[in-house]
Amino acid sequence: MKFAIDAPHFGPYADARVLAGLAHDAEQAGWDGFFIWDHVMFAEPTPMVDATVALTAIAMSTERIRFGAMITPLARRRPTKLARETVSLDRLSNGRLVLGVGLGADGAEYE
Repeated sequence: MKFAIDAPHFGPYADARVLAGLAHDAEQAGWDGFFIWDHVMFAEPTPMVDATVALTAIAMSTERIRFGAMITPLARRRPTKLARETVSLDRLSNGRLVLGVGLGADGAEYE
């Protein structure tokens, strides 16, 4: 069985360096994965880091654990841009990226 941490990317975690540090600590503690949310807005106005930027920082600060966004809403992304980002992240991390895709949250983020 494998275990992972799932963290938001807003509020106190709205800094890619904070998330990268947490992912590094999770790896050192023996966790198998580290995953973040992927939203463009939240119910309340709050600071938020871009998920792809944060995932890049996580890739660079870890060596073993798998990582990714839970989940990446495809309807908000340009397919070629998402493909380029995910292939680049996967190569950068030596194949550790997990790409979870779906529709995302309710309609508020699409308005």
